[in-house]
Amino acid sequence: MSRTVCFKVSSGMDSVIRVLTTLRRKNFNVTELSMREVDGAIELTVSVDDLANTGFDRAVLHVKRLVDVFDIAEVQ
Repeated sequence: MSRTVCFKVSSGMDSVIRVLTTLRRKNFNVTELSMREVDGAIELTVSVDDLANTGFDRAVLHVKRLVDVFDIAEVQ
């Protein structure tokens, strides 16, 4: 089962790369990535495989710890 989270970053492509490398380093399987500019920030929508229903919450916690990430919400 794939779950999706949407969040905003403030520093452009540097932030996008930081988020993706964090998820990859923690061995999360990112299946989809969407990116668009909204009000001077970049809104990312990331889908993560969550077969055991445990990895998604950990993935969100790791992303929340990054300095330039804000407005995190799960997409239903």
